[in-house]
This record gives sequence, structure tokens and C-alpha cells, in this order.
Amino acid sequence: MMNLLRAEPAYRRLLFASLLSGIGDWFNSVALLSLLLHLTGSSLSVGIALAVRTFPYLVMGPLGGILADRLHRKTIFLFADFSRFFIALALLLVHAVSQVWIAYVATAGLVVFSALFSPARTAVIPQLVHPQHLAVANALEQSLGGFVMAFGAGLGGLISARFGFDTAFAINAISFLASGFICWSINLPNLPNRDPGSFEGLEEKPQRIHSRAPSHSFWFVFRQSRLIQLVCVQAILWAIGGGAINTLLSVYGYQVFHSGNWGVGVLYGALGIGFLASGFFASRLVKRLRIITAAAYLFEGICHVAVSLSPVLWGAAILLSFATMSAGIGNAVTTTLLMREAPTVFHGRVFSLLGTISSVVISLSMLATGFLLDVIPARTIGFWAGSFMVFTSFVTGFALVRMKDTAMNPHHASI
Repeated sequence: MMNLLRAEPAYRRLLFASLLSGIGDWFNSVALLSLLLHLTGSSLSVGIALAVRTFPYLVMGPLGGILADRLHRKTIFLFADFSRFFIALALLLVHAVSQVWIAYVATAGLVVFSALFSPARTAVIPQLVHPQHLAVANALEQSLGGFVMAFGAGLGGLISARFGFDTAFAINAISFLASGFICWSINLPNLPNRDPGSFEGLEEKPQRIHSRAPSHSFWFVFRQSRLIQLVCVQAILWAIGGGAINTLLSVYGYQVFHSGNWGVGVLYGALGIGFLASGFFASRLVKRLRIITAAAYLFEGICHVAVSLSPVLWGAAILLSFATMSAGIGNAVTTTLLMREAPTVFHGRVFSLLGTISSVVISLSMLATGFLLDVIPARTIGFWAGSFMVFTSFVTGFALVRMKDTAMNPHHASI
């Protein structure tokens, strides 16, 4: 990884810009959720805020992908970062219950411009990185996400507790401004600066799919693949419990363990540590992927049940890190299975379908959990959400392990 950063200065700048804005995002997330609980005293506000952070992606996600291919990506970077700077400043105006609506509107605005920024950032990496470094760059991207979550959430909770919510919001705004100026310094051409021919020998060999699945018939592939259908079912069922767990994190830290901003930061930091660790383990798993997938999701649910029963914050944080590590391994291995199963020409539509399903169900689950928290204790909801994940993971995992191989993709053998 160090060789990559030394050899690719433009990508190094992009990575640093993302590091700053990503840490700022987590400062904002921890402070905002804690502020809402502080002002309203209602867990419903957390559910609404989390739902608001998800719904805009349903529209802006696909639009962001289209714009990333039609506009100069550096322009998108600058427009998104500087817009988010001004929007983030609006959170400094929230000091009373009557002003909570500003937090919701600002959160939605930040998500809109993040949805524009993210696909452009992913698409620009081949323009900045030599083909021989792409695999390492993508691995580094995953590690960066876990590090930013762990460090940003933990430090954000500490800053909010020590210096107040406004300090965390101001740091978040400044991080977007800094990211924008760093992106401004990146020399990015209008067209990819790598010769497509240089990818020869690095790409996957063409798959023999035309006799079974013409490129215009995605739904043919969906109907023929039990694996894709099963993963879609798993995405729906997991998202029901996962949405509830996402809503509970702030409530656990702030109200259950009575640790305020610090407790929220600790739990979100545990999430980052778990995902960071999952990348190291998942990269070493090459055999019995179906069994690993089933076991990983099952263990994740068990850990969430244990989190709901934990008597202390640090015990919950440790269990939560194991849960997210298992979830990260399950996600990575599931992605590998899908890539082996589905022809390459359908990968975009397969993962877009799964992402949309998850986003919709998670949003609804978070919103419902916000309502339920006003009448049902957080630990009770956490226990049943984790138990539901255990049950669904057992059912779908059993079906996954017993599933017979298909001939849809010639590269899916030995999984």
C-alpha cells in the first residue's frame, strides 16, 4: 500500500481529502444523534434522522452515477464539497426543539451532495491509478472506511462531550472545505489518462453467456439464479433487523449505558474496528464460501442478541465489533459469490438491485424502530432484532449451503 501512495500522488491527495471529510462526517453523525436525543428526549428523532440520511440515496444515487459519467468529475467534487460546507454550517443554528427541523433538512442536504460525490469518486480512481495498482487501491478503500468510522466516531464522541455539539459541527464543515481545496489541486483530465489497452491481460476473460443470458435480459438472469434470488431475500430480511440495530446504537450509548456522546462514539468506533478487521480476514478466505457466508451472518445475529444483554458499555462495544466483523466478512464473501454466479455484464444491475432493496427496507425499519422506542425498551427491541437476524440467517444460510451449483457463470466453480 505504501508503494501505491508513493507512486500515485494524485490518488494520494484524493485519499487524504476523503479521510478528512469522512472523519468530519462521523463527528457530525455522533454529535447530531446525541443532540437530537438531548433536545427532544425522544428516540423517534433518531429514527427520523437516520431515515432522512437514507431515503435521498434512492433518487440521488442513480442520478449521481449518470452525472459522474457525463460531467467532469473534478467539477462534481468541488460542487459537492463546497455545497456541503455551507449546509453543514446550518447545524450550528440548532439549539432548541423548535429548530430540530433544520437538522433534518441539513441532513437531507448533506446526503444529496454526498450521493453526487460518491459515484464520481469511485469512477475517478482508474483515472488516477495505474492498472497494476487498482487491486491494492480498492483494498485500501475498504480499510479506509473502517478506519474513518472507528477513529472519526470515537474522536467525534470525545470532542462533542468535551467541547460541545457546535465544535463537532464546525469541524465537519471545515473538513468539507479542506477536502474541496485538496480536490481542486488534483490534476484530473477530461478523459481517462490511462490507455484502455493497458488493461489487456488484467481483465477477466470474456464469459460464455450469450447462449444462456443475452445482455439485454437482466430478469432472465434473475429468474435463472437461485443464488441471486436468495441473496435478495436475505437482503430484505437482514435489513429489517439491521435497521433496528442502526437506530439503537445512539440510544444504547446515550440512554441505556448513560454515557452520553462518549458512549455513542465508543459504539460507532466499535463498528469501524469490526469492519476494518473484516477486510483482513475476508481477503484470506478462498474456500467453502457458502458455509462461511451462512456462519458469518448467523454469528452476527448472535452477537447482536448478546449486545442487548450486555450490562456494561465496553462489553457491548466488544460484542458489536465482533458482530460487524462477521457482517463485513459475510458481505465480502456474498459479493464474491454473486460475482462468480452472475455474468459480468449484469454485475451493475445485480448490486444496484440489492443496494436499493437494502436502502428501502433499512429506512423503513429505522423509522419504525424510532416509533417503537417510545413504548418498548431499547434492550427488548435489540434482543428481538438480533433474534430475528439469527432466525433468518439460519433459514437462508441452510438454503445457501444446500443449493446446487448452476451453470450460469463458467467461473463459479469450487465455491
